[in-house]
Order: sequence, then structure tokens, then C-alpha cells
Amino acid sequence: MKKLAVMLPNWVGDACMATPALRSLRQELAREVQIVWIGRPGPLGVLGGLYAEGLPGRTAPEFDLRGADASIESDPPEKSLWADGSICYKPRSKSESVLNRRGLVRAMRTAKFDTILYLTNSLSTAWLGRLAGIPRRIGYARDGRSLLLTDRVAVRQGNSDAKHDPCIDNYMRLIRVLGCKSTDRRTELKVSQADRQLASECLASVGFSLDRPFVVLNAGAATTETKRWGVEPAGNAARRMSEQFNCDVLIHCGPAERDVANQIESIAATPRVRSMGTYNQLPLGLSRALIAQSRMVVSTDSGPRHIAVAFNKPVVSLFGSIDPKHTTTYNVPERIVTLGLACQPCGSYNCRFKHSECMTKLDSERVFRAASEVWSDGS
Repeated sequence: MKKLAVMLPNWVGDACMATPALRSLRQELAREVQIVWIGRPGPLGVLGGLYAEGLPGRTAPEFDLRGADASIESDPPEKSLWADGSICYKPRSKSESVLNRRGLVRAMRTAKFDTILYLTNSLSTAWLGRLAGIPRRIGYARDGRSLLLTDRVAVRQGNSDAKHDPCIDNYMRLIRVLGCKSTDRRTELKVSQADRQLASECLASVGFSLDRPFVVLNAGAATTETKRWGVEPAGNAARRMSEQFNCDVLIHCGPAERDVANQIESIAATPRVRSMGTYNQLPLGLSRALIAQSRMVVSTDSGPRHIAVAFNKPVVSLFGSIDPKHTTTYNVPERIVTLGLACQPCGSYNCRFKHSECMTKLDSERVFRAASEVWSDGS
């Protein structure tokens, strides 16, 4: 094997959970093997600093590879990268900088990969490697794509079941096909110096200072109502945390969640609670840097939760329809908060009762109590 393409998961949180497998590939495969990550903008964005941007041969950006602890020394950036290049795509992209499916197939043909490893489970991504003529194609034999794979990993094998086991473990099982034997399941991310500066500017813009501890609260989720927390309980919890912990609370959001984050700030009605939604730019690098510098994170089961775990932050994770076991993490233990309704966890993104009570009835008092315990443990 000389050139390995790795198809990254489609979601930011899943990309974070794939980092133990991605790290192992670079550490255990021969240095002569060129590794190129293929992914959508979100996953590639959150993994910034771990890979060289563009195809092999381009200069990698300068990243601070010390993570959240500036006292830890690290290797030079070029020796710490886990991938030699990347290809960014979106299935229906019309942008010149982001390939669509056809453009991705052409790019993979040109790159002449001899192996592709799928960290996705979809039929559509399996077709991409086949259409690109990549000789060896590795992935789970599921969702009707077995005939498109050359190395079919059984969904159920011994005590393992890829449909119910933690995602981190599933990714680690896939890399065994390539001879990787690592058992290190800790997730990991990096922060750039530019993103640290952006975080300082963001905090200053809302009246916060790094001299005071702050909590990041994330009530949103990109996928479904059964993962989102209500603005009223979120605002009440944020206010109580700021008062009882004597800290600032930053309401996290992405570009599409500005209004919701601003509503939470309004409900909290205190200068110690502020929304990121008032800041002019919200790249994933900013989220990484803010979370890396926070004292604690309270988040729904979404990308910010996994970013916080990767930086070994104390995390209070709010769960609705999804089984927490499926996204088990192995860094600092999380505090899981769930109502434990009879219908939980249903595993669906669409509530069959049309009320999503697993999240809409999650009260601020329950979350505040969990946050208080985690805050005290970290003091």
C-alpha cells in the first residue's frame, strides 16, 4: 500500500470520535504510506491542525500542537500531522473550492489511491471509491454496499456489533484490517494560534476576560429536535451557573443558531451570560479555541460536546433520543443527564409521538445540579 484515502465521517462529533483511529493509522503505518483524508467542510474544519490542507506537497498551516495546555512541549508541526493531505467535498457543491461527487471521483482517480478506508456507512460513499477505480476498498458490510467493498468487515463479529457498539470502538475495529493494533481510544484535537487570537477577540467583544473562568453552554444540535434543548431552561440554567459559580457563561452557537443563542442570553438577563451569536464570524476553529480555554462545558449530544471531550474538559452532556452508550467516550468521564422516559432511548431523530419530550421537558434544575457537581469536582 502506497496511497491510502480515508473517507471521514459526515458529522463533526463523529469526526472527533474517529481521531483515535486516525491517530493510530499515522503512528502504525509505514511513513512511506501517503494518507489523504476525504471529508465534508465540517469534519475537516474540526480536525484542523491534524492534517495538511490540500493534496500532498502543499505546505501545512502553522498550528499550536500543545492543545489546551501551553506548558506541554510537542514535535514540530510537520512531524505531528496525521495525514499528508486532504480533499474537501460536498455531494451537491457548486463551489470551485469544494468538490461535488463528480469532482471528487475525478480527484480520486487523478490521485491514484490504491486503498480507501470508509469511516462512513453509506451506500453512496462506497460507490465513490468504486467509480474512482480504487482497487482496495475497506468498510463495514452493511446498508446494501457489500458488493462495492473488497474487504468486508462484518457488522457482528464475536462480541462486537457495529450497530450498537460505541462509535469509537467501531472505527478502531476497521483499522485492524490494515494491521493497526492500538488500544488508545482517547479523542484528540488541536488549536491554532490564529484561533486562539480569534477566541480572545470574541470574548472581549462580549465583555468577557480570560482572567475569569467561563462555562460554555451549547443548547443546539444540527440534526434534530430530539437533540436540542429549550431556550428557556437553557437561559435559566446559564443564569444560575453564573451566579452560583461566580463565572461567566458563553452561549455557543454556529452560524445557523445565532438567533437561538441570542434568545438564551436574553432570558438569562445578566451581563455574566453572553451569546457568541453577536460575533461576526463563527468558524469551527473559534469553537475549538473557546472550548479549549473554558473551565467546563454543558452541551447537548452534538459537536461541541465531542470537542470538549477531546480537550479533556469536564462535560455535562444532555441526551434525548440517542443512547449515550453509542457515543461513549474514553477521556475524562462525562456527566450524562437524561430524563429516563419510558421511550428513551428510541434511537430515532424523529419523535414518533411528535413531542420530543425527552428534550423539551429537560428542566434547568436537573441540569444545574449536574453542573454543580461537576464544577465542584473540578475545583
